[in-house]
Amino acid sequence: MTDYIGWTITQWKQFHFDATPDDSLELLQKVLADQSATDPAWISVSSPDFLTHQWQFLQSNDKKASLPLYGVPIAVKDNIDVKGLPTTAACPSFSYDPSEDATTVRLLRAAGAIIIGKTNLDQFATGLVGTRSPYGITPNTFNDKYVSGGSSAGSASVVARGIVPLALGTDTAGSGRVPAALNNLIGLKPTKGVFSSKGVVPACKSLDCVSVFALNIHDAELAFNLLAEEDSANDEHSRSFPDNARVAFSQKPTVAVPNDLVWCGETENPKLFDAAVKNVAATGCEMTTVDIKPLLTLAKYLYEGCWVSERYWATKDFLATNPPEKDLDPTVLSIIKTGEKHTAATAFEFEYKRQAILRKIEPLLKEIDVIVVPTAPLTPTIEQVQNDPIGVNACQGTYTNFVNLADMSALAVPAGFRSDGIPFGITFLSKKFNDYALLEFASRYLRELAAAAGVPRFYGCLSDKAYSSLGDDVLPLDKLPRKILKNTVKLAVVGAHLKGFQLHWQLEKVHAVFSEATTTSPNYRLYALPKTGPVAKPGLRRVSEFGSSIAVEVYEVPVETFGQFVSYVPEPLGIGSVELKSGEWIKSFICEEAGYSASGSLDISEYGGWKGYHDHLDREAAKFKKPFNSVLVANRGEIAVRIMKTLKKLNIRSIAIYSNPDKYARHVLMADEAIPLNGVSAAETYINIDKVILAAKKSRAEAIIPGYGFLSENADFADRCVREKIVFVGPSGDAIRKLGLKHSAREIAEKAGVPLVPGSGLVSSAQEAKEIAAKLEYPVMVKSTAGGGGIGLQKVDSEADIERVFQTVQHQGQSYFGDSGVFLERFVENARHVEIQMFGDGYGKAIALGERDCSLQRRNQKIIEETPAPNLPEATRQRMRKASESLGSLMNYKCAGTVEFIYDEKRDEFYFLEVNARLQVEHPITEMVTGLDLVEWMLFIAADTPPDFSQAITCTGASMEARLYAENPVKDFKPSPGQLTEVKFPSFARIDGWVEDGTVISAEYDPTLAKIIVHGKDRNDCLQKLRQALNETAVSGCITNIDYLRSIANSAMFEQAKVATKVLDSYDYNPTAFEVVVPGAYTTVQDFPGRKGLWHVGVPPSGCMDEYAFRIANRCVGNHKKSPGLEITLSGPTLLFHHDVIVAVTGGEVPVEVDGVAVKQWAPIHVKKGEKLAIGKLKSGCRAYLAIRGGIDVCEYLGSRSTFALGNLGGYNGRVLKFGDVLFLGQPDLPSCTLPLPVSEPASVPSLLIPSYDYNSSTAWKVGVTCGPHGSPDFFTQEAVKEFFSSAWKVHYNSNRFGVRLIGPKPKWARKDGGEGGLHPSNAHDYVYSLGAINFTGDEPVILTCDGPSLGGFVCEAVVAEAEMWKIGQVKPGDLIQFFPLSYEVAKGLKLSQDKIIEDFGGELPSFEGLILAEAEDPVLAVIEGTNCAPKIVYRQAGDRYILVEYGENSLDFNLCYRIHKLIEMVQYLNVQGVVEMSRGVRSVLIEFDERVTQKDLLRTMLALEKEIVFVNKWKVPSRLIRLPMAFEDKKTLDAVKRYQETIRSEAPWLPNNVDFIANINGVKRDDVKDLMYSARFMVLGLGDVFLGAPCAVPLDPRQRLLGTKYNPSRTFTPNGTVGIGGNYMCIYTMESPGGYQLVGRTIPIWDKLTLGSHSPGNKPWLLNPFDQIEFFPVTEAEIDHNTQQMEAGHYQVEIVETVFDHEEYLHWVQDNTHSIQQFIENQGGEKLEEFNRMIQVSNAELEAGKSGPALAEDETFSEDAEMIYSEYSGRFWKPLVKVGSLVDVGQGLIVVEAMKTEMVVTSTKKGTVVKIFHDNGDMVDAGDLVVVVE
Repeated sequence: MTDYIGWTITQWKQFHFDATPDDSLELLQKVLADQSATDPAWISVSSPDFLTHQWQFLQSNDKKASLPLYGVPIAVKDNIDVKGLPTTAACPSFSYDPSEDATTVRLLRAAGAIIIGKTNLDQFATGLVGTRSPYGITPNTFNDKYVSGGSSAGSASVVARGIVPLALGTDTAGSGRVPAALNNLIGLKPTKGVFSSKGVVPACKSLDCVSVFALNIHDAELAFNLLAEEDSANDEHSRSFPDNARVAFSQKPTVAVPNDLVWCGETENPKLFDAAVKNVAATGCEMTTVDIKPLLTLAKYLYEGCWVSERYWATKDFLATNPPEKDLDPTVLSIIKTGEKHTAATAFEFEYKRQAILRKIEPLLKEIDVIVVPTAPLTPTIEQVQNDPIGVNACQGTYTNFVNLADMSALAVPAGFRSDGIPFGITFLSKKFNDYALLEFASRYLRELAAAAGVPRFYGCLSDKAYSSLGDDVLPLDKLPRKILKNTVKLAVVGAHLKGFQLHWQLEKVHAVFSEATTTSPNYRLYALPKTGPVAKPGLRRVSEFGSSIAVEVYEVPVETFGQFVSYVPEPLGIGSVELKSGEWIKSFICEEAGYSASGSLDISEYGGWKGYHDHLDREAAKFKKPFNSVLVANRGEIAVRIMKTLKKLNIRSIAIYSNPDKYARHVLMADEAIPLNGVSAAETYINIDKVILAAKKSRAEAIIPGYGFLSENADFADRCVREKIVFVGPSGDAIRKLGLKHSAREIAEKAGVPLVPGSGLVSSAQEAKEIAAKLEYPVMVKSTAGGGGIGLQKVDSEADIERVFQTVQHQGQSYFGDSGVFLERFVENARHVEIQMFGDGYGKAIALGERDCSLQRRNQKIIEETPAPNLPEATRQRMRKASESLGSLMNYKCAGTVEFIYDEKRDEFYFLEVNARLQVEHPITEMVTGLDLVEWMLFIAADTPPDFSQAITCTGASMEARLYAENPVKDFKPSPGQLTEVKFPSFARIDGWVEDGTVISAEYDPTLAKIIVHGKDRNDCLQKLRQALNETAVSGCITNIDYLRSIANSAMFEQAKVATKVLDSYDYNPTAFEVVVPGAYTTVQDFPGRKGLWHVGVPPSGCMDEYAFRIANRCVGNHKKSPGLEITLSGPTLLFHHDVIVAVTGGEVPVEVDGVAVKQWAPIHVKKGEKLAIGKLKSGCRAYLAIRGGIDVCEYLGSRSTFALGNLGGYNGRVLKFGDVLFLGQPDLPSCTLPLPVSEPASVPSLLIPSYDYNSSTAWKVGVTCGPHGSPDFFTQEAVKEFFSSAWKVHYNSNRFGVRLIGPKPKWARKDGGEGGLHPSNAHDYVYSLGAINFTGDEPVILTCDGPSLGGFVCEAVVAEAEMWKIGQVKPGDLIQFFPLSYEVAKGLKLSQDKIIEDFGGELPSFEGLILAEAEDPVLAVIEGTNCAPKIVYRQAGDRYILVEYGENSLDFNLCYRIHKLIEMVQYLNVQGVVEMSRGVRSVLIEFDERVTQKDLLRTMLALEKEIVFVNKWKVPSRLIRLPMAFEDKKTLDAVKRYQETIRSEAPWLPNNVDFIANINGVKRDDVKDLMYSARFMVLGLGDVFLGAPCAVPLDPRQRLLGTKYNPSRTFTPNGTVGIGGNYMCIYTMESPGGYQLVGRTIPIWDKLTLGSHSPGNKPWLLNPFDQIEFFPVTEAEIDHNTQQMEAGHYQVEIVETVFDHEEYLHWVQDNTHSIQQFIENQGGEKLEEFNRMIQVSNAELEAGKSGPALAEDETFSEDAEMIYSEYSGRFWKPLVKVGSLVDVGQGLIVVEAMKTEMVVTSTKKGTVVKIFHDNGDMVDAGDLVVVVE
């Protein structure tokens, strides 16, 4: 067997690393077995079971191998608590069993340590000799005639003998140092309070320290690092270890030796001390002497002064019990008894003396780093101690007793051996918190000690063991488990932190010290980032070429305040490293790429630094003043945002205006002031001149800038601004008017010498147009003189069309622009559109800033623009510029304008087209190549302070802009409004946009979402960047033209610049998409395995109902298993593919056709572009699956792309597919697409892998289940269990993705009710269901499926095995199911086999034939019986992937909730292997696990963890008080109740009003219910009661827990935010969903789907957490509607107060109100409860009796040609689409049947008149029922 004796921590860890867990446990058990019962070093040792428990608990930690003490055995002094071992303090009658570990023990166990046993000590830790214990004397490990030293004798002994490498002692007066010295060990006495004393039996409580015995410095330092943790919540003397403590002394520290040592007559030890001092001096330190007489005096106070009274205080209650005399050490007792005599006056007297001594020695120790003293003067024998127990002990404390009184750190180390072979030791003392420095200094000393001896020292008494001297080296700081920072951080500042700048105060705040002013190495660029706050920020960037030296200031920042400084640093800045000119690398500000590449960032390197740049700005600012103080932006969307960026840069107050839909738009939030225009349409708002002017006046705007569109080219508006004395930032009204009319614009151009396209003036009639066109020659353009944006502009190719087109354009001009003027122009074939950006100063000067090619247009709307224009000769470019300047100059044009030309590339000729008298959409590309801010130019020109128009404009590189629209390019670019759920843009590109996650795109306005702008060194470089930028762009929630833009950018046409204004008319766009022609009954996007890990908050996994068929479909087309596909229910879709694809259809048998040609299921299908894939009605099974190679590109939500339609999340816009939907195919090669790439080639599914779906109402599905969690005899009778498995269950019509309802025998219950859980025996306190759970909702079972609720209160008899769930996905209404009991092992084996055949794509379908259990098994896996200090715990099998852990009895107890909380905390902390998720209920927790752990192993782990949980009744837990507004009984709430009454159940006790029902059954008034809702405080016990973070909450006041029941049957609709009461519980509905709570009012939505609110940090859309407390405050219905709008936009500030729920305080409150609480509980019982029960029973009986549907009257006759139309579906009659007497055609919808949350339309099979409709709303309809008669 392995010899472990003398192993260090490192050796133990190496062994475990090399060994198996079983081998490791075996060796630890050997360590235990090797300990002798007669060994006086031990008082108790762990039992084999307790050691095994510790090991199993350790194995539960998923990161165990990385733990610093993994598997290392340790010992603990027996005055320190270890849960599982008694604590005696060396007094048998004092013994008690601790309920939890001491903090120090907890920390070591958390680090992986294994407790071997508890060690002997001087009783009550009083002594330094080791002889004062009734458990025996612990001898010296070198010679048993000598003492080992005390009081921590046993701990020192077991370490010195090599049994364990580490042991805990305690040290009040030297007990951790003296035994170390006498046994050749390292004894670490930490600074007082650094180690927690919680769980330590006090000796002298104010001075007690836990200490460490170790073999070497390495292990001592590691232990110190692990144990130095503040614990002020549990230990009032605890202190935090400072971040800035010294970790090492200087290379030449000052070491002092006392000049007058006391040796108590000892003669040999002084010589050893002198030798040790020489070794100390050899370390290179500065030696000095010190007078420690004051400290020696202080030492005497410990026993002679008042501190001995603390020892008496610690034991007086115990001594008052008159313990047996044999249990008490007489010497200890005599010492303790002396403490009885001291008075309070004496205590103060000695404290005053102590303070006087400390003040006296303070100056003496100020310059000293270390004092070296003998650890103890004597090396006594046991006999000597017995002869003089007090005297010897007192002498031994000479150099130890004062240390804690003086608040010093101490480290005892070996110092050689006496002639009798007994070790001698010295101690290093230093100031508090110098513990690390002492360890480092001791390491130096021990190196010298070994050098002097000539051999490495041995450890403890193990002289036969060889050790490396490396064990005495300190660990590098970065290798310690807990990080130790250096004293200061050198920091270079570059911007606003420089002296004299705005943020320099932050350096002063953190006590930074100036070091030097210098520069960086010449490898940097400095940027001024766009100003987003009050202080401008720099961006420092390291470059490989063209760098500069940037001025910096260097500061030394203390470590303890550096974090505070870092917290000041805003994004996109951060702290990184910078190279100084000296070559030194130090910390500095760095900037993310998103910062320096952002639009508006300016390279300022040429100024040498931030100060130089600001000096430049000051000089520039002196040249001109700010153009305006306030400007109103008369626009919305991206241009409003763009303009405001410039306003902020210029420090101009920005004013926004907004319509109702734009209330929370970005431009509104950016503005300094925002004014509502109170309307929806553009006519009501943005182009309403009166409203805009009024807003400008109200906000005292000096100017209005309109951007483009809306009022930007409205001459009347420009004139109105002048009249109102508001500056219009744009040209004059007269200029707009002249340039807006195309005929007058042509006249101006002609005068300016600008070439014109041959054309006409205004044409008065169609006949005249015909004559002019003939002269111009066809083709011609017919144009409205006031047109724009592609409106009022048409091409005519022949005389046959000219008159018609003329009239059309004339009408458009009048309708859209109020001007019917029309003119004609010759049409230029293959024309290009090139425009010049022109500015005029208004006084005759004009300047051209470059050209833009805007030829890529679709229906005259620009798509991609670029500059410079490609293939444009330089001479032509200059002529265009000159012509533009001439035009601007001629008409004294003011501000920005664009002169547009038609360019005939073939002839190299250009013609005037028009002037846009405004800023153009595409202006950013001009800014990119010129470096100018065109908006800034507009503002200064408008203020009559124009820039220098004589300056040379240089264009550098190339720039392109792509316009991202909310348009559907597959559907002829139709607008695509909606809410954006995902917005991602490339970080390197300039994005001029206004959208973000959550933005609602209204159909009222322009569809522009953003402009994606790039810049490159040339056109090719620019094009590559544009392609990359488009590939990285992703927008979800509405369809955009991004695929179209990518197609164009990647086309040869664009790459070769073969562009023209009409080129896109014939562009062959191949959308990577498919279109829904027929949606099918219920078709959704799903993926595998769905949305995992959020069951605990009520987020269902969704995913596919038949995972097997779905996974096989993906395998068939070669997809990755996570690729999303389509789930098809009952009737399939028809899909038009616009791209070649490979698909596969699996699942139930269904006809599949491609363009009318039948194709096979279970095989790859090649669908060509333009072909339709039609999937018909299922012939067998319920669902089919469509996989498409590459997947479907929908955005991921909470880790999955699956659709949860009820919650409106995931999949395609959170819903089922509809007619006309366009879904884009996955393109995994694109950066914006996060779908995985295909993993294999397509292949047909082997026939053996295709399951049979041939089951129906006569042939039952055979489904394997595991038993439980609830079984016989506690819930069901044994007869009921047998009947459950022997019966064939019929699938109810109301079955869907939430659950499959079954019809069968009524169960026989083993109990009469559910106790506190509810009235029915099926009721239980809410717990978390397993997927596949067969829950009994009353007497009817429902199989919980993938969209079902996680939390509920119905018992579960069995759970469908995971591998069998595919069958549940295929059952349809009317099918039969028989269940068969399986063991966990069989069920799990089926799943593993199923996974393997899918992975291998071969083998056979697994079956449970021959593996069925003979009878149902007991689902209870284990029980821990309850005790006085712990509840009963039942572990229940809850499927083959879940264990349900139930605590206590079936009653509400907050203690149980807390215990669940602690278990979850522990599992998460340990990262227990195999645990997927833990979901809490009211008194239970559901543990989901995977194949990494077996049920048996997980159960073993859970049992081990449970032993570690401390039972406490007085606990505290973090909590939040959340105050929510609530409108009591608002209209939406009442309408939901009314809808239920009209469609589900017309009569019930809770109808027509839920509040009246609650009031009546509780004997109160309805106002009392209202008052309760506003006065109660509800504690959240669980989440997901009705999906998506909905709370299961209970009133804290038991008097507010009312009688009640839930709806039966449930509602099908409940509004989002509705508040409901169900007996004890309150719930807030988080989405529109079914529900059963009694409805009382409505609050704000608490599920923040897109995490827009400040209350939704990270990716956490749910508001509430367990133990949160909810209060409601009253608001009106109008207010709650307003609050809801705010909440949905992310702008409602939820009232959240961080607090603590103190259970002890709560119990006191309950106690104070016991009488009234008890009276309330009694009033709720008895006759009132019985009456309530009877009422519900009668109600349920009435419901049962009313199930029959309408019948055809026998005497009712119809004509011979009458067509009887039958329903194909089972479900509830939802509504008629026709009425009696309606005329209908074949195929026309007649009625709607609702089933499986799907609306099924029954259509007419005959043309005729409707003569009879047989059902009313809410009636049940079975498949085959007669529903309509048509004649």
